[in-house]
Amino acid sequence: MAASVRQIPGVVSADVNFASGLLLMEYDPETDPRAAAVATVVGAGHGIEAVDSEGGPPLPAVSWWVKNRTEIRVGIASILLALGWLLGGLPSEVPSVAAFALAIIVGGSLVWRRAVTSLMARTLDMNVLMTLAVSGAAALGEWGEGATVIVLFALGGMLESRSVARTRRSIGELMSLAPERARLRMDEGEIEVAPADVPVGGTIVVRPGERVPLDGVVAEGVSAFDESPITGESLPVDKRSGDTVYAGTLNTSGLVAIVTTAPAAETTIARIVHLVEAAQASRAPVQRFVDRFSRVYTPIVMVAAAAVAIGGPFLGGLSPGWVGIEGWREWVYRALTLLVISCPCALVVSTPVAIVSAIARATRDGVLVKGGAFLERAAHVGVVAFDKTGTLTEGRPVVIETIALGHEPVERVASLAAAVEAHSNHPLAAAVTAAAAPASEAVSGVVETPGQGVSAQVDGVRVSVGSAAYAGELGVMSGETEAAVRALEERGLTVLVVATGDGSDTRATGLLGVADAVRSDASRAVTDLRLGGVAHVVMLTGDNPAAAARVAEMTGISEYRARLLPEGKTDAVGELREAYGPVAVVGDGINDAPALAAADLGVAMGTGIDVAIESGDVVLTGGKLPGVLTALRLSRATVRNIKQNLFWAFAYNVLLIPLAAGVLHIWGGPTLNPMIAGGAMAASSVSVVSNALRLRWFKG
Repeated sequence: MAASVRQIPGVVSADVNFASGLLLMEYDPETDPRAAAVATVVGAGHGIEAVDSEGGPPLPAVSWWVKNRTEIRVGIASILLALGWLLGGLPSEVPSVAAFALAIIVGGSLVWRRAVTSLMARTLDMNVLMTLAVSGAAALGEWGEGATVIVLFALGGMLESRSVARTRRSIGELMSLAPERARLRMDEGEIEVAPADVPVGGTIVVRPGERVPLDGVVAEGVSAFDESPITGESLPVDKRSGDTVYAGTLNTSGLVAIVTTAPAAETTIARIVHLVEAAQASRAPVQRFVDRFSRVYTPIVMVAAAAVAIGGPFLGGLSPGWVGIEGWREWVYRALTLLVISCPCALVVSTPVAIVSAIARATRDGVLVKGGAFLERAAHVGVVAFDKTGTLTEGRPVVIETIALGHEPVERVASLAAAVEAHSNHPLAAAVTAAAAPASEAVSGVVETPGQGVSAQVDGVRVSVGSAAYAGELGVMSGETEAAVRALEERGLTVLVVATGDGSDTRATGLLGVADAVRSDASRAVTDLRLGGVAHVVMLTGDNPAAAARVAEMTGISEYRARLLPEGKTDAVGELREAYGPVAVVGDGINDAPALAAADLGVAMGTGIDVAIESGDVVLTGGKLPGVLTALRLSRATVRNIKQNLFWAFAYNVLLIPLAAGVLHIWGGPTLNPMIAGGAMAASSVSVVSNALRLRWFKG
């Protein structure tokens, strides 16, 4: 179809998206060939609907008949075929021939139209092969076999289309999760509007049991949201003021007000759908090979069929009786069988259906694969390199350890520090205040020294919290305190010293060891990768060696490289590739962009979805590290599935083409007729599609 549209004057390029059923066309606006493109599509027997008809040509209405005509025609043709065989017992052949002829006309109407369209575009496809085969069978008087072949071909095509459509509908179902109405808060009250009419920055209200219509930030209320359509996370996630929510997610419990951050066309779910459609339309290297092979294969088959029809009778001397008109008729019959058996249906669909199924499966698991090439590439990954901050860790500091140096208990040290840090804007202050409830005493006289520390009066006692250098200026760094600080720093922790008192009475009360929190699923993800066949797991980080060693130990990673600038990570990727083979880099999609681009497979964490979606070949939309193994396992299963499909498609042709051509029959071997060939061809296509669709139920 795309080839036919490309032949229209004014069309620059055209392609059909296999996954979404979209015809994407680039054209010269001065010529505006859209009306001609619509006529070509309709003339080939396809329905057409406008995605955005603004300024475009009027389109024919897609009626119930158009949407279901394939099933209707196959049903009618099947009835006529059965009737033809039943009438074959009558003394006259006319009724049965009439029934067979009608079956050919009804069942093959779309085939003929598409064959003509292909010939006009100067291309040869399976519709042309089938048209020649069935026309030839009718010319030889084999009406029953011709009708059977065309009905089987139409039936196989219908089953194939319906199977692919089921996978295609999963994309539409994802988009339909966003509700059609939004409850917009106005000065005069709440009004219901279309999501497209809600301005960015507007406030919408979402009640329990409703889905969120637009991306936004919670402004009021607390609730738990089912984010499985976006992240693949099965458990509801608690959200409160300041937390981000996504269109299509389900509000399960409380009433919330949300300030929108994106228009309806640019929500996270809309961008994911767009990327999935583009990914499913992209061709993997093996698929591009199959496409090129098919373009050469079809003309070769036609030449071979002609050679069988014309040259076969000259082999009559090898088998007595194969001479004259009957001998010529026998070889033409075999040539027609060759055309039927050689239709590359199974070969053509073997790869795209598997790619579409796998990408749809991955999306439901919170793994967004941006194309078939990346899916195929992931199957060969030999080493996975993780970024540290924001990937193996949460990207936020937490208090890992609290040590009491004086007579105050650990709990009191933590609460005093929290009381003081509650009045600081330092990045580590939030970690200290989150670790303990602030002391209940009154706080006054806050003094902050930028980059060093902060102090305040807590119930009349001066409490200071800061770096070791700051504590040194206060005169509290005794030999014991310095040894304790070094011990924590050697473990990769940033140390805050808590001191109490003023002037010469100041003394060190305790130490707080702060570090980036390791993700709860990091260790399991690394272990599962090794069990899943990835022998080499490495960490690349710009952090210091002590912090890198701590995270490596906690996650079970044996090899790490620290103090790497972005270009250093890129160089490391090249070294790992030379040592272990194809490299997958897992990063947060922001400062890891060079490494993600340099890797054979870039896997971006979806925690910063806006940036991550643009940066990786694969995006973990839920930010869940086990998704890395899911992507690798699914890619391996997909490549195995494609190889199985290609094997059976080629084996089918290798085994049956010689039978169809009558090569073995010359020496007394078996042969085929067009009817059996048609059944085998349809069975081959359906079996390949069915095998590919198994990926929809893949469990990683």
